[in-house]
Amino acid sequence: MFRSLFGKGGKRKSEAVAPRDDSIRSVREGDVVVIPGFWETGEDAYLIVERVNRLKSAYGESRELECDDGGRRVGVEWSEDDDGLHILATRQDRAMGLSAVGLDYDTLVAWDDHKSIENSVEYDGAAYHYRNSYETLYRKGGGSDPKARGGDYDDDYEDWEGFYVWEFVRDDDGATVTVVKWEGRPFEVYASASVPAHLVTVYHK
Repeated sequence: MFRSLFGKGGKRKSEAVAPRDDSIRSVREGDVVVIPGFWETGEDAYLIVERVNRLKSAYGESRELECDDGGRRVGVEWSEDDDGLHILATRQDRAMGLSAVGLDYDTLVAWDDHKSIENSVEYDGAAYHYRNSYETLYRKGGGSDPKARGGDYDDDYEDWEGFYVWEFVRDDDGATVTVVKWEGRPFEVYASASVPAHLVTVYHK
């Protein structure tokens, strides 16, 4: 797959105002997302959301928040399934090369062709096990529109870009190492922290 990618009535009750969703689902551009203890120093991250992007693959849909905390760039990706909200926070100014996790091109292609959860990489003294590899479609902006949540997209696919992803997950806490390949660009490797949804606070602008 990777090879082919690159080459009405009852108004009184119905009019009651529903409680406002203050979870990450409700985030719009200009809001602030707070993640406690995110930085290496233990300080909290106060992330100003500059843009909400949309991601879609054969395995589901998600949103990516492009954020800034005093010049430090962070991407916060969230998705939702029957098990609840899943949130990953990533330093976007810290892309690594393949060698940082002991990988090379040939190994990635082989693992994509013959998927096995027995494959793993090591990062920062911990093992991250292969979970999947697949193409993802990405659309910059538009993710703040509640009408875009769920269901099929009617968008013109010319507005979407595609990239390829290899995901590796740490068993104990769900942290990930992700390899990303955009066409015409070098491989990029990112380490992401898994953030429990109940720890995230959202302040609307």
